[in-house]
Amino acid sequence: MPGFLTDEWFEEVRGLNEAAGDIAINKAMKAVVVNLTVSTGGNDVLMCMNRGFIEKGNAAKADVQMTMPADYALAIMVRGEWSAGMKGWVKRKIKVNGNMRKLIPLQVHDPTPDQAELRKKIESITD
Repeated sequence: MPGFLTDEWFEEVRGLNEAAGDIAINKAMKAVVVNLTVSTGGNDVLMCMNRGFIEKGNAAKADVQMTMPADYALAIMVRGEWSAGMKGWVKRKIKVNGNMRKLIPLQVHDPTPDQAELRKKIESITD
């Protein structure tokens, strides 16, 4: 299994995204592009949540820019622990800039079954 945020991990995630095809994505997730700068203890890794899909690098036009340590990114993006986002915000480990009106609804909308299945597949290939 590839390590979280490695080039190999992003390649496997890209393959899973492509294999998933045109899945049902909840409206709030489909309406937002979030760029993330993830601190890994020496290097920063750029990624994004682009309308429901994890991608390597930052999108050209994002609604929100976030910075966070890798453990929070793993909990939120891979394990689906949305409460980690609020905990990180309160502890000032997660910083957010941009259109908060697009980000806040993500906390109250459950992922679709298709999204949950894709997340579980990504979690299963993550070390």
